[in-house]
Amino acid sequence: MSNAADAAAHADADGPVRALAGDLYALVVFVHKHCNADLFEAMRVLDLSMTQLKLLHQLEDAGQEITLKEAAERLPLSLPAASRTVEDLVRRGIVERHEDVTDRRMKRISLTDDGRSVIRQVNAARLTGLERFAHTLNDDERAVLSRALAELMRRPDVAVCRPEGRRTP
Repeated sequence: MSNAADAAAHADADGPVRALAGDLYALVVFVHKHCNADLFEAMRVLDLSMTQLKLLHQLEDAGQEITLKEAAERLPLSLPAASRTVEDLVRRGIVERHEDVTDRRMKRISLTDDGRSVIRQVNAARLTGLERFAHTLNDDERAVLSRALAELMRRPDVAVCRPEGRRTP
């Protein structure tokens, strides 16, 4: 088979994947456009930028302290921009920063209890918008979506993202 024929066969096989990705895209865009008002209000009230929120989620996902350099790479931001972002969160008690015990040139950062509380508030605001969306679904739509999500919830990487206190349907 020629390279062109291989590419065409591959493109045909990718058709269902592209179609699914397009449908997921439409759903995600809808959710972002119509279900985030509470999230943006929470960010305004908590005085969080999108960059700060992304940093908090990176720290939450890490589950342990990380270096300032690692945080900059994960966002991605320049080291000075990451440092300014962290400085504001440290000043507000949301993140703590200290020198690495083995290399004092490195700074390590982690969430404080207040930082974890901020994440819970932001996540609750996200959930509120999605609950409003779920209320707009008719019984059939809710049942179909629930069945599809139940299968995906078997994936540990997806299930771990469930809201607190909602580990089982």
